[in-house]
Amino acid sequence: MMLLPVMVLAALVAQAPPQLLDRTLAIVGGRTITQSDARTVLTLGLVDGTDVNRALVERLVDRELMLREAERYAPPDPAEAEVAARLAAAEARAGGADALAATLAAGGFTSERLRAWVRDDLRLAAYLAQRFVADDRRNDLIADWVSDLRRRTPVTLIIR
Repeated sequence: MMLLPVMVLAALVAQAPPQLLDRTLAIVGGRTITQSDARTVLTLGLVDGTDVNRALVERLVDRELMLREAERYAPPDPAEAEVAARLAAAEARAGGADALAATLAAGGFTSERLRAWVRDDLRLAAYLAQRFVADDRRNDLIADWVSDLRRRTPVTLIIR
C-alpha cells in the first residue's frame, strides 16, 4: 500500500523538466554571487554595464573582496540623506516604486538588502577615499590592492 504513492510521485518527478532557480556566477570567500544578484544590481544601475558577462562578475567579485577588507576597519556609516538619495535614484532608474518592487522581487532582493547594498557602496567609497590618495596613481594602487586581496581570498569564477 505504501509503495503505490511513492511510485506515483517518482513518475511525476521523472516527467517534470528540471527548473533552474538561479545560477551561481562566482564564490568569493564563501559568499555566492548569483545571476539574479547581477541582473538586479545591473537593472537598478548600481553597477556599470549592459549585461551579465564575465567583466561584470569580475567587478562584483572585486567589490566583495574590497568590502570584506573594508569591514575589518569599520568605516563609518554614511549619512542617511546620502543613502536616501541613492535609493531614490535607483527607484527612478527602475521606473518608479512599483517597478522597483517588481525588480527587487524578480531578483530575490528585499528593500532592506537594497538599502544594505547602497550603504555598503557608500562605506566602501569612504574607505577608498581614506586609504588611497586621489592622484594619478590611485587607480593603479587600488588595482594592486585588489590583486593582493584575490591572492589571499578563495575566489571561484563559474561564469565563462
